[in-house]
Amino acid sequence: MQTVKPIPLKRGDKIGVLAPSGAVNSGPLSDGVSAIQREGFEVVLAEGISDRKGYLAGEKKPRARALEQLFAREDVRAIFCARGGFGSIQLLPLLNPATIRSQPKIFVGYSDVSVLLNWLIQSCGLVSFHGPMVVMDIARGLKGRSRDLFWETLCGASDTWFVSGIPICPGKKVVQAEMVGGCLSVVVTTLGTPYEIQTKGKILFLEDVGEKTYRIERMLTHLKMAGKLSDVAGVVFGQFTDCELGEGRGLTEVVEDLFQDVTYPVLSGISAGHGEENFLLPFGVKMVLDGRAGSLSLLESPTAQS
Repeated sequence: MQTVKPIPLKRGDKIGVLAPSGAVNSGPLSDGVSAIQREGFEVVLAEGISDRKGYLAGEKKPRARALEQLFAREDVRAIFCARGGFGSIQLLPLLNPATIRSQPKIFVGYSDVSVLLNWLIQSCGLVSFHGPMVVMDIARGLKGRSRDLFWETLCGASDTWFVSGIPICPGKKVVQAEMVGGCLSVVVTTLGTPYEIQTKGKILFLEDVGEKTYRIERMLTHLKMAGKLSDVAGVVFGQFTDCELGEGRGLTEVVEDLFQDVTYPVLSGISAGHGEENFLLPFGVKMVLDGRAGSLSLLESPTAQS
């Protein structure tokens, strides 16, 4: 399936805000909407965004319909997810890939939304964006490099996109591949389902929050035994925020043990995911991963160029 890129944003465009997972509180949502408007954009709230079903943002069918409606609207140029939590995977059997592919547009989120990001690539052939969400990040105010990478990349300035990390397993010096992945604990839940993440030939990005080290090691071992780490182009670790040291065994030691024999590059320390900084990561477009310099850069624009 040929990859389709979305049209870049320009000031004055309408941005849809969607709650595909957890229930949304009105205060942070209002703050996030105001922050988007201050950047010069209009905001369209998805139908039923304030609905609740316990910790979910309403029933799954209305959430799926709201997502398709935003994709179908010609006046909406991008879709920003409000927050994560749980619930994105419930939408997948209800979505029509052909409907969504016919109206490609910027789609941004992370955490539980990782499921949707990878589904958009695998089932619809659409570029997606792992990055700040409305209630979780934008409402608090994007700052510094996080803000610059976010708005500049989505507005078409891809030549500014460059991030660096710490080489753990240099492997091959340089690889070129598309990135997939997201929140580790969410990615693992796709295994054994029709929506299982496809990692062959890809740069696999992983991050998480609030997990003990032994749980992280268990999930990485699960991915490894499922064959998801054997034929990747490389692995990049983002932030593992509030993840506890497990009996003197830290994340770096776990990663070094699990990846000691690989021939591909492995990086850690990328400022993306659950943390103070959350750099926007384009999924589904070619990147250059330099295993010795510890850097990631774009080989192509993630948005359609005129």
